[in-house]
Amino acid sequence: MTATASSRPGSTITENLQRLVAGDRTAAAWLYDQFADDLLRRIRGRYGYLPGEPEDLLQDAFVFYFQNKAKVIRDFLDRVPATHHTPSRLSRHLWDLACGVASNHRRAAKVRSGTEAFEEGEEARLVDEESSIEEATVDRDHLRRLDRCLVQRGRRLAVYYRLRYWDGYSPTEIAGITGWPMKATYKLKQALRGAVELCAGELGLLPSGSA
Repeated sequence: MTATASSRPGSTITENLQRLVAGDRTAAAWLYDQFADDLLRRIRGRYGYLPGEPEDLLQDAFVFYFQNKAKVIRDFLDRVPATHHTPSRLSRHLWDLACGVASNHRRAAKVRSGTEAFEEGEEARLVDEESSIEEATVDRDHLRRLDRCLVQRGRRLAVYYRLRYWDGYSPTEIAGITGWPMKATYKLKQALRGAVELCAGELGLLPSGSA
């Protein structure tokens, strides 16, 4: 799909996003019409293995875009200069957010899988894993805190971290998934190590004896 500026002659992406934030349903429909097809294609390729239909994940992503009076769209308007309000820039922004929604679905699917195993009566295995489950709960709390810290250092850095270490994709695969240039992707790879170390230090997550 090729995104165009608007279905309304003479209007711009900036104007449409401003209308959307103001509650204009026509502008909300414009966002869906212009970007849903491309996002659905990429979601199918990237997250088609998740339970449910890719269309459901797309709908969840758009619900997220419109939550809290379209806060994430307002953030885009505030953070990105109007001269950069291009279809490709907005598409990358929406895809980054969709990846975050999909990652939440992926984690939820793992929790459901664990719950189903418990309900099937695998008591012996679960008894053996009781201490591991407790440790995993602590680890998830640490990772959530680390996620929040990394988001404060830039959304793109946080998306790279999640795709690399939550989903196991290589930098080259991440560049293909997100549409980022390889040079920018490898800069994120280099920046992530320092950001993780800073966050871990701030949150007291470094192993005993670490500098």
